[in-house]
Amino acid sequence: MTIRIIAALAAVGALAGCSTTALQDDFGNSLDSLVKAQTANTATLSSPSTAAITGVDPDYAGKVVDEMRKGVSKHEDFKKRPIDMTLLGVQGGD
Repeated sequence: MTIRIIAALAAVGALAGCSTTALQDDFGNSLDSLVKAQTANTATLSSPSTAAITGVDPDYAGKVVDEMRKGVSKHEDFKKRPIDMTLLGVQGGD
């Protein structure tokens, strides 16, 4: 008798663990909405083109390259910095 009760409780507990929460039901919708917001032509999401990209707006490309170069340090700046490392509590350097 007690074995049946324990088995029934175990079965109920196992099935209760399969229910989903509101967060799990909504999982992935955030990513989908971001992809849709970043896509200029949303029709390409369902039927993407296989053709190669043949051009780009030169003004846009120039701005992208300028922004990428802003964060790049010159090689000479790295030579001036000492190299400090700590490994397992032992400090070393250049």
